[in-house]
Amino acid sequence: MITIRKAMLEDAKGIIEHCKLVFEETDFLLTEPEEYEMTIEKEQKWILNNSYPKHLLLVAENEAGEIIGMLNFSPKERMKVRHIGYFGISIQAKYCNGGLGSALIEELLHWAKKEPGIEKVCLEVFSHNDRAYYLYKKLGFKEEGRKIKHIKTSDGHYHDEIMMYQFVK
Repeated sequence: MITIRKAMLEDAKGIIEHCKLVFEETDFLLTEPEEYEMTIEKEQKWILNNSYPKHLLLVAENEAGEIIGMLNFSPKERMKVRHIGYFGISIQAKYCNGGLGSALIEELLHWAKKEPGIEKVCLEVFSHNDRAYYLYKKLGFKEEGRKIKHIKTSDGHYHDEIMMYQFVK
C-alpha cells in the first residue's frame, strides 16, 4: 500500500535518496545527477520553505516507509501573479504506470481548490515526455504555450518545453 502525505522534516534523508535515484533513472527532469548536491540541512530548509501558506510538498511512501514519489507546489510571489502556482512531480520508475502520478496530482488539485488565493495550477513538461503529457491532459490540464528548443539533452538533441495549466477556481 502506498501512502501520500505532507512532507515532514524527518523526510529529508528519504527525499534526498529519492531524488538521487530519479535523477539517474530519467532524462525528463531539469536536474542532472551530477548537479544535485543536497545535504540533510539544505533539504530540511527546503521542506520548511515549502510549508509556508499556499505551498504544498507531498511525498508518497511504500509499505517499507521509503519515499518513492513526491510533488511540490509553489505559488508565485508577485502581486499580479500571486493567484498562480507551479508544481513539479517525480516518481521512481518501478512505481510508474500504477496510478501514483494521478493520485499525487489529484491530491494537489483537491488541496488547491480549497486553498485561498490559488486559482491556477501550472506545470511545464518536456515535449518528448509523452506519458506525462497525456496524464496531464487526462487530468484536465490544457496546453498554454511552448518554449521552443528550450531543453537540450546530453545527447545534443533539443526539445520544446510545454506549458500547461488548469484553473481550480
